[in-house]
Amino acid sequence: MAITSQPPTEPPVFAPRSPNCARILVAEDPFISSFLRNVLQRHGHEVVIDEATHASELLLHGDVAADLVITNQPDLFLDLAGRVRLLYIAAVPDIDLASRFSRCRVLRKPFRNDDLLSAVEDLAHSDIP
Repeated sequence: MAITSQPPTEPPVFAPRSPNCARILVAEDPFISSFLRNVLQRHGHEVVIDEATHASELLLHGDVAADLVITNQPDLFLDLAGRVRLLYIAAVPDIDLASRFSRCRVLRKPFRNDDLLSAVEDLAHSDIP
């Protein structure tokens, strides 16, 4: 059975925000997206899943605001490299590509949940604007 992802017709909507949670936009493959959502929501973060191309367009046009983007396709977010906090997750990440983002952390697959949570906390709650 193939899993397909259709871009939503409406921009993703975050729930009302609690003080220590981050609003996280996940643009990954469906299985990893579901896993990330489960882990991050258990730790109090708000998570919206979207297809990477659609997510980058929404952020670029200001249709959605997120504290952090998690993706395996950072090239789709290059136009936002100076504005977006990015967690780049890949088995073999392109470090040169990651270095083009002013606020980026790289997490290699496979990773431990603690490493994911540490990277999210570091990016989402850092003093860097």
